[in-house]
Amino acid sequence: MIKRMLMRLSTKRSQIILLSLAIVGVAGIFAPRLFHHFRADSRRETGVTLTVFAAMSTIDALRDIARDYEVTHPERIRFNFASSGTLARQLESGAKADLFISADVKWMDEVAKRGLIVQESRRDLLGNALVLIAPVRKSPKVRMELSFDLAGALDGRLAIGDPQAVPAGRYAREALAAMKWEDNLRLLPCLDVRATLAAVERGEAAAGIVYASDTAMTDKIKVIGTFPESSHSPIRYPAALGTHAVPEAAALLDFLSGPDARRIFKRYGFIIPE
Repeated sequence: MIKRMLMRLSTKRSQIILLSLAIVGVAGIFAPRLFHHFRADSRRETGVTLTVFAAMSTIDALRDIARDYEVTHPERIRFNFASSGTLARQLESGAKADLFISADVKWMDEVAKRGLIVQESRRDLLGNALVLIAPVRKSPKVRMELSFDLAGALDGRLAIGDPQAVPAGRYAREALAAMKWEDNLRLLPCLDVRATLAAVERGEAAAGIVYASDTAMTDKIKVIGTFPESSHSPIRYPAALGTHAVPEAAALLDFLSGPDARRIFKRYGFIIPE
């Protein structure tokens, strides 16, 4: 009987040892991940949050860039995406932004006049092209020629951003006038460039005018023409620090102008200024 008891004790001791080894092994596998997660959380808790006001057309590229940036920097990035005009009015009403990225020069000039940006930090970050789109299953035949009867070719409305607040809409009005396409068009003004894209995707508009970069995000539309650069003002995306920006915001602005961010911008169809 004593011999059996000793054998049972030995067996239990062996099981405890094996269990301990297994726990140590599992800990060894997951410890680096847990440590990395803890370290990342600690860095974020001790860092600051950077508030970025950015034109709606940059939403996808900037979110990708922000994920990369937060891996190597302690700061977190909080975005406010809207039309450039809406963002400018928010800044004029007292909203605080560490960084403002506009889809045109006009709205950046507007906030600059009111002393809401650090003028020395201002730079042209991106460029873009203006394109005519239609639903992929119902695309009219269009010739990008002067005086072409666009209204006659469309079976429905033409969606554009509201020219009063949306740079893409203002570029669209310029291009339509330059091409002499304005006559008899039924326009559908939209809140921003992404709303314009969505209206065409859903078939609420027979065609729309958006940035080339917007078309990379959907297979529900088809580009049926690209407007000549001469038909509208140059499409530039100026960026600048807000007057209340924290010191860390300067590093983010430099990162957005650097090679890693530029690769992502290019992937989304943006043009990088020379």
